[in-house]
Amino acid sequence: MSDAPVAPVPTIDLAQALGGDPTARAACAAAIDQASREHGFLVITGHGIDSSLIDAVVDAARGFFNLPHEEKSAVAPPGPFDFRGYLGLDTTSLASTLGDNATPPDLCESFNISGFDDPVVRNRATVAGYEPIFLENLWPASPPELRPAFEAYYAELEALSRAMLPLFAAALDLPDTWFDDKIDDHTSLLLANWYPPVTADLHAGQLRRGAHTDYGAFTIISVEQIPGLQISLDGIWHDVPLLENSFVVNLGDLMARWTNDQWVSTLHRVVIPEGAAAQRDRVSVPFFFQPSFGAVIETIPTTIDEFHPAHYEPVVAGEWITAKSMAMLD
Repeated sequence: MSDAPVAPVPTIDLAQALGGDPTARAACAAAIDQASREHGFLVITGHGIDSSLIDAVVDAARGFFNLPHEEKSAVAPPGPFDFRGYLGLDTTSLASTLGDNATPPDLCESFNISGFDDPVVRNRATVAGYEPIFLENLWPASPPELRPAFEAYYAELEALSRAMLPLFAAALDLPDTWFDDKIDDHTSLLLANWYPPVTADLHAGQLRRGAHTDYGAFTIISVEQIPGLQISLDGIWHDVPLLENSFVVNLGDLMARWTNDQWVSTLHRVVIPEGAAAQRDRVSVPFFFQPSFGAVIETIPTTIDEFHPAHYEPVVAGEWITAKSMAMLD
């Protein structure tokens, strides 16, 4: 275990709020608002997603990452604007998205998919000049259970994200449907990260994932019960608590812009645990919920007043996210 203190990340039970109880809904929205202001991270329970599906995704991902490199590389992205498929060791450095180009590559392999296998959805979402972003996914031949598990999980996380947005809206004093027209053709990604066992000498300062902020709206992460995820609060790194049958949720830079920095996008990283835990591999499965490509992200009106003028000019969601993604691959 790390010597870092455990972060006081709030745990929020969504069950009654998602079930329609108005009192629970109001309390949940208030708790989300407080957590989003103070931490930018929360742990959610009562989300309604069966743990067996989560286990199936983790098992399938681990099966894929244990394949020979040649097989995994068969589904590597064909071009720089294509963010689906397999990325191997020494290909990404999330710290570079914050301008830290001296940090060694992350000790991580990844595989990710989007929701654009449906040609109707893909054609509706295509934006001139960015067509590769909306191409169908790159599916490996093995293990055969990976595709159905990932597709089922993507659908569940998409539904959970949509169900959570009215709670986000309530937390911001907005109508329940305020986010709806901004996410019609959302560009969300499901990513499996595999952190291999540490069996060799590392580069100085190398981590499983370098310090970074996420750059979409929010992320819902399924994390194996193995330490490593940390967040920075007041300049001190804290371990994120591990809780069975829960998801870690964190806000991204786009949400911070949207809320005029009323809600925060928190710096986080994945460190190599101490002792025997470093010899274990670790899988995490984040779902990056991102608005429609063409959604214009303007400061939410309820976050502006005479003491808090708008901090940011509007940005186009897809262009913002693409620029950040390209920085990761530099």
